Amino acid sequence: MRREQGGDDPNDPRHRDHEERMRDLQRHRQTRVAKSVVLLVLIVILVLFIVWNAHEVPVSFVFLTRRIGLIWVMLACAVVGGVVGFFIGRPGRAFRFGRDEDDRD
Repeated sequence: MRREQGGDDPNDPRHRDHEERMRDLQRHRQTRVAKSVVLLVLIVILVLFIVWNAHEVPVSFVFLTRRIGLIWVMLACAVVGGVVGFFIGRPGRAFRFGRDEDDRD
C-alpha cells in the first residue's frame, strides 16, 4: 500500500486542494447553467413580446401622423428614456467620490 503517492488520504493537502477545486468547478458550472436558463427565458419573453406587439398603430408627431409598428414606438421610447436617464443620473466629474483633483496624493 502506497500512501505516500497520496490522493486517497483525506488528510493529504493535495486531496483537500483537489476537492476544493472540484467544488469550485461545480459551483462555476451551476452558475453558468443558471445564467443560461435565465437568458433563454428572457429571449423567449422578448420574442413573444415582439410578436404580440407587431401590429401598426397611429402615432401623432408634432406636424404629422404615421402608422408605425407598436414595437418600434416602444423601442424608440425605451432608447430615448435610457439616454435621458443616463445623462440626468450621471454626476459631474467634480462631484465623483466627493474628491477634488487637489485632494489626490
